[in-house]
Amino acid sequence: MERHRLLDETSGTAPERFLMTLVKKALDFVPAEAAVLLLDDPVAKEDDRSRNELTVVATAGEFRETAIGVRVRPVDGIAGFTYARGERTAVNEVKGARALSLEADEAFASPVRSALGVPVIIESHVCGSLVLVNQREGAFDQRDERLMALFGDTLSLALQNLLDERRAREVARRDSLTALYNDRYFHKKLQQEIDRLAAGADGDLTLLFLDCDHLKAVNDEHGHLAGSQILREVAFVLQRQLAATTSLPCRYGGDEFTVILLDCTLQQGLEIAERIRAAIQDWTFLPMAIGPGEPALKLKGVITMSLGVASYRRHCTPGRPGAEQKNELLKKADAALYHAKDAGKNCVVGARRESGPPSYSSVLLKT
Repeated sequence: MERHRLLDETSGTAPERFLMTLVKKALDFVPAEAAVLLLDDPVAKEDDRSRNELTVVATAGEFRETAIGVRVRPVDGIAGFTYARGERTAVNEVKGARALSLEADEAFASPVRSALGVPVIIESHVCGSLVLVNQREGAFDQRDERLMALFGDTLSLALQNLLDERRAREVARRDSLTALYNDRYFHKKLQQEIDRLAAGADGDLTLLFLDCDHLKAVNDEHGHLAGSQILREVAFVLQRQLAATTSLPCRYGGDEFTVILLDCTLQQGLEIAERIRAAIQDWTFLPMAIGPGEPALKLKGVITMSLGVASYRRHCTPGRPGAEQKNELLKKADAALYHAKDAGKNCVVGARRESGPPSYSSVLLKT
């Protein structure tokens, strides 16, 4: 029952509070002066766990919170030893040993006399350890070890649930074909950023509307399998060109894409849009066969991109509600895209502040 209650209490909470709740519950299972949760870096970790570093991510009891973020090595103390071995570890006469490390142990309110650690296991992989320090009623006994083993299983399950929840949430935000964010998340994020600026935040926001030129002709001649692969490659080129920006690229639907450029003026947005346009024009699409019996098409200069650009400071009316400002920005960027198509495609058009078609000075024609 306690295990189910723990999972219920931590479901849907913010990660920091989630981890704090878990660690505090450990002290309910086995009364101790302090509890510390350490996790490895899933990106940098090596198969040989003794070579990895652990980071203090959550604490409870008599341990300074300022130590959160401290890194320790497996050779430094009992926490790392538990992680490296992947087994429960109890030490009731610490003496010269350390619970975490020589420096990190100074964060405990009193000298470490005893320690009990259990590994944290997610998807059959050891990814950290949980350590209790100084049993309040003497040494840690076999009952404490059994309870901590039980809690370790519960902790691992709760962390797995958190990861599954976040993965499911991320999948719901993504377009299944290109793996870019989808239109639903695009609208949500755009409204959030506009509301932030409308509330008085500094900076700007620029919106790009993008449309693939001539994709329908490719679909008609080579089939939709080729068209789908082109959209994937467009997404790849888009992400590569945006790597140095703070941005959110999305697939809006069909052969249309959008990009939210944060802290970006209209002029900067026009320059980024031109780089994207040039990169798409220079890209060789379908350089390899996409299926049995399907030849590599190596299409270069066939697929191009038309782009419309609008910015918050330039095109949204100050003082209007955020939802109305969002509609203004969408309409301006969409109108600019329409004029890019009308101007011969494969070009970038910046929206005008006033109503009516853009002037020629706001059109960056293909070079």
